[in-house]
Amino acid sequence: MAERRKLRIDRLIIFILACLAALAVLTFGMYQLFKMLFDSNGGKEKPQPITDPVPVSTNDDIRINLNDYEVYVDDTDNLGFNFILADMTFKSDKAISFDLKNLQTSEKIHLNDVSKYLNTLNEKGYRTDKLGYVASVVSDQKEYTCRLFIPYTTDSYSLRLLNALDASMMEFDLTHNKKDITSLKFDTEQKIEIGDASVKVSSSSISTMMLHNGEDYQVPSTMNVYTFKIYVEESASKLKIVEANFVRESNGDVIPCMDESYESEKIRNCLKKELVTGDNGALFFETAIIGDNPDFNGFLMLKFDNSDDWIKIPTILE
Repeated sequence: MAERRKLRIDRLIIFILACLAALAVLTFGMYQLFKMLFDSNGGKEKPQPITDPVPVSTNDDIRINLNDYEVYVDDTDNLGFNFILADMTFKSDKAISFDLKNLQTSEKIHLNDVSKYLNTLNEKGYRTDKLGYVASVVSDQKEYTCRLFIPYTTDSYSLRLLNALDASMMEFDLTHNKKDITSLKFDTEQKIEIGDASVKVSSSSISTMMLHNGEDYQVPSTMNVYTFKIYVEESASKLKIVEANFVRESNGDVIPCMDESYESEKIRNCLKKELVTGDNGALFFETAIIGDNPDFNGFLMLKFDNSDDWIKIPTILE
């Protein structure tokens, strides 16, 4: 009798263990299923990696003209590169087919091999879809105008682009047509409306690489230069900031904007400059280092040429 009872208990224990094992397998399977569904539908969207285009056969008689270009400069130093957006026209006696591998910068970057730079922009929160570049130059027409993405890392004042097919050379002056790369991001901006214009103002940052009348300007060790970047999102007419001040909230002290003879090596001073849609620049304020004094809060005061009123923007020096 005792042996039968022991046998029944043993069988019950085995049955319970088998049920627990089956439940564990079922739970793990359900976990994997829900994880797969979450990752594909409910997870946080990640930037889609950009791949370099498949090479295409190239026409032998293609001629390339550089129409215009913009130089985008990273003033945050978190990318490790800058880039050019160049508008070019490709012409041929037949349908256009051109492999971008044939275009190589003086830093030996082939324009068909730039995905790592574009992916870095994506990862840092910049919108590459706003660049308007093409990844391949193919058209059934005999003339094709498009925009090319040209990354570079040089500190030189110029960059050359070699066409390997005919050994022709294009040269870009990196001191002209400069644009601030943060105009592609502006995730900390405040938007203000002035008449028919819409302007974005970034949070402040400290600039160290300053110029005065085109010469290096050594910021005194007891001072900081605070920079507010300005981006004209939309304006039906030319716009101009004629005066700007930072006013401390605690005591009303007024810090005037540095005049137009000062600028950063990476972004121009936009004070008293005519601005149109898409333009950007910065306003600079030099003040004593605050240290542990919590007197950071204040107001950025802007006066535009199309209004008699001051625009008051609550902000902070940081």
